[in-house]
This record gives sequence, C-alpha cells and structure tokens, in this order.
Amino acid sequence: MQRMLPLVVLLVMLFVTALPVAAATYDESAFNRVWERTDGPVANGNVERAWFWGPAPFTTIDERYTEGIDGTRRVRYWDKGRMEISNPNDDPNSPWYVTSGLLSLEMIGGRIQVGDTRFERRARAEIPIAGDPDPEVNPEAPTYADFFGVTTVLLDSRLQPILSDPIGPIAADSAAPPRFGDLVAEAVTSTGEVERVPELAAAYPGTRLVYYDGVLSHNIPEVFWDFLQQVGTVQINGEERQDLLMDWLYVMGHPASEPYWVKTLVNGIEQYLLVQVFERRILTYNPNNAPQWQVELGNIGQHYYTWRYELTERPAPVNLIRPDNINAIVEPPQGAAGTTFAVTLFGFEPGEEVSVWLTFPDQAVQEAPELGVANANGEVALFGETPINVFTNEGDPPGVWALTGQGLSSENIAIGYFTVTPPE
Repeated sequence: MQRMLPLVVLLVMLFVTALPVAAATYDESAFNRVWERTDGPVANGNVERAWFWGPAPFTTIDERYTEGIDGTRRVRYWDKGRMEISNPNDDPNSPWYVTSGLLSLEMIGGRIQVGDTRFERRARAEIPIAGDPDPEVNPEAPTYADFFGVTTVLLDSRLQPILSDPIGPIAADSAAPPRFGDLVAEAVTSTGEVERVPELAAAYPGTRLVYYDGVLSHNIPEVFWDFLQQVGTVQINGEERQDLLMDWLYVMGHPASEPYWVKTLVNGIEQYLLVQVFERRILTYNPNNAPQWQVELGNIGQHYYTWRYELTERPAPVNLIRPDNINAIVEPPQGAAGTTFAVTLFGFEPGEEVSVWLTFPDQAVQEAPELGVANANGEVALFGETPINVFTNEGDPPGVWALTGQGLSSENIAIGYFTVTPPE
C-alpha cells in the first residue's frame, strides 16, 4: 500500500512547521452562511430534499489543533459533517474560511488529525457505515473499519501537487482504474471482504459508472454524480435563487473508495444500500426511498463525534524495545520527538543504487523520493549526503522507527533502528 507523506521527512524533503496564529475572534456566523446555502430552504419548508448538514448543530467546541490559537481551532458538529475555522485571522468572507473535516479518512484510518501534519492513533471506527448506527442492534452491517481495505486512506489530496495529469492508480492505495459503463456489482461484507452481487447491478441501472476522479483514482456512479451536479434552490444572504447546490469538492472531497453495496438494517429492516466513501463525507443510495430521498449524505458527524469522544481512548503505551542494527549506525539511538537521527547504512558495493525507505511504529512505510547511491566506502548517500538525516517533529508518534536500505544489485540489506520516546 502506498502511503501519504507522513509526519517526518528525510533530509532531502522540505519540512515547514507552521506557527500558531495570533489571537483573533472567530466569526461563527460563517458557519451559518455555509449551512443556509443548502439547508436553509429545507428548514423553512420551501423545498423537499436530503439535508447536507442537518436541521441544527449539536455542539460547537474548540478541538486540539497545533497550528490554531493556543493549539486549538473552533469546530461545529452537525449530523452529517463537521465545519472548522482553523485560522480566524483569515478573511471570513472567503469560501475557505470555513472548511469541512476529513472525517471519513480519520474514522476508517484510525487516526485523528491534530495538526496540519500531526495525527493521533485511535482504533478504527466499529460503527456501521450506513443504516442503523448502533453496532449492537446492527451487528452484521459493515463498519467504517471494514472499509479500510478498500479505501484510499493515507493519500490526502490536499497534500498533492497540482499537475496537468492526475496522480493515477500507482500513487494511491486501494486505487481503481477507470471503469466507465460498468454497473456496481461489488459488496463489502461485515468482515471487510468484497463479494460479487451481480443481481443488484442488473436491478439498478443508475449504478452505472459515469465519472472517473484521477486524484485518488476512483469511479463515481450515475446516481451519485447526478446528486453532486444538481441545480436547485439555494439561500444566500437570506435570498433564494437557483444555482448549483454545492461545490462538491469543497463539501465532499475526492472519492476515496469505489462504490459498494452493503447489507444493513434501516429502521430495523435489512436491505442493501449503495455506499461510497469520499474524503469528507459518505454518500448512500437507497433505491427503496422516494426519488428525492434516494441519495443522502451519511450521518458521519454524529458517528465521528461518538467515535472520537465516547468509543475510543488515546493509544496504549507503545513498544520501545529497539532491535539490533543491521549494517547500520544510528546517532543518537533514541530521543524525544523533534530529534534529528543520523543514520549510516553500509555494506553496499561502491556506486550501487540502493532503495531506501522509512518504517514507522505502526508499520506504515514511506519510500525516499529517489534511489540512494553507495559511495566508495559502501555507505548509502541520499542526494549526495551521508549519513542520512531523519528529522522528527514534536507530536510525531513514539515507538521504534527504522530506516532500511536494499542494494539493487548486491541485495544487501541495512537497517538502522531508533526510538522516539514518549513525552514525559
């Protein structure tokens, strides 16, 4: 599985730590302006359609965020999402003054984002991804955790450069090729397995795949694409008019999985729903509903709040026992987050190209951006430098890390282990 740029960088990468913003006043009316565009006309009874956020927020709080004021940012939770104001010093009239959380990726990946590049590990969310949300009442429904194997979790589109060509399948975990015209005939089970359900594909032609998003490399079916592109009544500054209901990338993010059928209980009745994970939201299609209610946004705001504040705790103590180095020297062998570790990998043939990668305590892997080359002493140089410096940042996860090199011709392996110690 390819991994997104993690919390540390090698010497050859640029790492910039953002400073906390200066004190300012949050303009919480910006939350209401975002809400009223799509949900204002629903709340006042002028239109009948699915909620984009929900009838009312259920809490507004300050959450930990390294780059925010005093290490926090203001967030507002709705049934179907979370709004955020990370920097109140920004222009409150900017469409990006209020952003929408990457709740789907956090719950499926089992990590809470507490800074621009900082995450806290949690257990993946064992909450049904669609249908009745109580896992005890709905035990056979696939959960967010069950979608881990089919979701592009660790490649955040916000970190990707703007390119003339899409990133494509090679760079994304759980990527898919374009499948224009195919009907959705795959289901995710309660064990995370993918099984064929051709009878559902034949029964529902609206599941035909009509759009391919090349950023995270996933297809979108017709029923969801029509929902994302719909024109209808919106409310702006108290006045209603016809317009696109939403900038779908702003509200949803890029699709992070293929669409899948799931068997779940809806109001206690077992049925199949079509589900697709987007970076920020979940879309569901229930063909048994009336047309205006067939496509809805999942209640991910409710689910996420329950997962983060009621169902999970901070990670248990991590393993700090460091294995012996193999053809490597590391100085220092351990240090707190923020330490720079100098790693010398040796035993290679002079001039040999060497593949280099970093392994994190959770076994996630980050490849170096280019091949290393062994110098005359058989030591690996990366971008001409040896030893290889690995910079860690405050807030990076504690545990045993490893920098590995493998010779492409000699197949020699060198591994330097070092320990990032927990904060005192």
